[in-house]
Amino acid sequence: MKVTHTYDHYYRYHEITQILQEYVSAYPQYCRLTSLGKTGEGRDIWKFELTDLSSGDFSEKPALCVTGNIHAGEVTGSMCAMYFLDYLLSNRDTPEIAPLLKAFTVYCVPRISPDGSELYLTTPVQLRSVNKPHPFDEPQPGVQPEDIDGDGVIRLMRVKAKNGVWKISKKDPRVMAKRRPDDMDGEFYNLYSEGKVLDFDGVSLQPAPALYGNDLNRNFPCNWLPENKQAGSGAYALSNVESQTMAKFIHAQKNLCAILNFHTMGGMYLFPPGMKSAKDCPKEDMERYREIGKMATEETTYPAVNIKDDYVGNANMSVVGAFDDFNHFVMGIMDFTCECWDLNPRVGFPHPWPRPQSIPDETQEDIAVARLKWVDEQNDGQGFKDWTVFQHPELGEVEIGGLDNKTVVQNCPVKFLPQEVEKHTKFLLRYLKTLPRLSLDQLKVTPVGGDCYQIDAVVENLGYLPTYITKEAVELRVAQPLTAQLSGDGVQILAGKEKESIGHLQGFSGVKVTYGHIGPTTSSHDPCAKKLSWVVKAQPGSEITLTVSAPRAGKASATILLPR
Repeated sequence: MKVTHTYDHYYRYHEITQILQEYVSAYPQYCRLTSLGKTGEGRDIWKFELTDLSSGDFSEKPALCVTGNIHAGEVTGSMCAMYFLDYLLSNRDTPEIAPLLKAFTVYCVPRISPDGSELYLTTPVQLRSVNKPHPFDEPQPGVQPEDIDGDGVIRLMRVKAKNGVWKISKKDPRVMAKRRPDDMDGEFYNLYSEGKVLDFDGVSLQPAPALYGNDLNRNFPCNWLPENKQAGSGAYALSNVESQTMAKFIHAQKNLCAILNFHTMGGMYLFPPGMKSAKDCPKEDMERYREIGKMATEETTYPAVNIKDDYVGNANMSVVGAFDDFNHFVMGIMDFTCECWDLNPRVGFPHPWPRPQSIPDETQEDIAVARLKWVDEQNDGQGFKDWTVFQHPELGEVEIGGLDNKTVVQNCPVKFLPQEVEKHTKFLLRYLKTLPRLSLDQLKVTPVGGDCYQIDAVVENLGYLPTYITKEAVELRVAQPLTAQLSGDGVQILAGKEKESIGHLQGFSGVKVTYGHIGPTTSSHDPCAKKLSWVVKAQPGSEITLTVSAPRAGKASATILLPR
């Protein structure tokens, strides 16, 4: 695929900023860059807007939003977002991309948590979302994750223990296997994060609670629960500046129809609901998610699965305070979450759906063995360190080793980054094409005498999605209906209204198809088109403008010249 930039490393904040600023300078007729707000460390949360301004302003067209790095360490996601922008601009004049930029707007927030991601990319630290202590202000007793052997990576630390629950695998000595109940002989270990121990009493060794415990993807006001019920949810809904900024942004973009949030890891496309079963949601919404999800699978091989029923897979559990549920159930917007980087499927262990609540110990061992085999054969042996003796300041002799979680497990090794970002852009292009598209057709002017004319037109939605996007949006009353407006100097409207609401139009996703014994047929369905009529009085040769619009559906206009 033709792009301008290289994708051979993970971009830091200053690189993202520089590239976005260069786009605005080079292509002012296509894009705009604004700051949604400042983080705690003073970084801008960038919003990038992209469309062909010759065919209308950003807000006048149906929009798709792409986001990355709501979780600080999931930096493959921000690279997917940046690649998508690069591809659109690098191919802006081609027959493939030019019509899309004329018809639609793309919003992009490539790095929701720039402070956290910068810490992740520049130090060995691993964290969930933001580098702000939570729920404790200070480090708590226990093992503190730290790169104590100085190799630049926080790995695992194995400590010999008579009551240890791990032993060296017979299948691969680099792998640790779960101790069986009747194991009495041999050496046993406990595994912890590499790091020092705070307030060690010489006996009890425990992992410390995470210092940076905030999870922005549990901080949104949709099925939010406090910290004692959901770890990482924050002090209150939208208590973090990053989540608050995103909620305000989504609410302000009235033309926003669909979102794709890039995460890692696992290799799947997830769709709402997460807080309840799909069977309790409008059927038409779920059908559209599944149909669009099929395209994601076609382009990426990643399965598209429902969050609650398949990904969580537990009737007694639900997702709390999630961004995608907020977008769907509060804003009425279609939302997919992509978990980039499919390590386990690559090594021969595809995910079963619904996801089981536990994976057998033997299978976990086999997965660990297969991962190392893959590292050896496919990643040039990079990303694993064999167990190495280390004199620990509190524990004495320990061994440190294991996979580099950041660049093998959580994110793809950089040699695989180009293929990862390319395939998601292929899906995004198809996702963009599903948005509503208004068209005015069958314009007809009929003189009826005395400088009076009947004006007829048909407005159609040529897109896959309806103009209301989701049935949830209709129930929430957040999807504004279409309005039809007739205007012109000296024009008197005798029948019809100058501006009136005409409701919504179905997309072709709502055209019901039946496969009967005589073959495929089209069943009854809500209209994708409506006829509009007025009677006006005006001087012959007058010019009249007809406009049909709605924030999520965009705008279609036509100029009518009255015959002389």
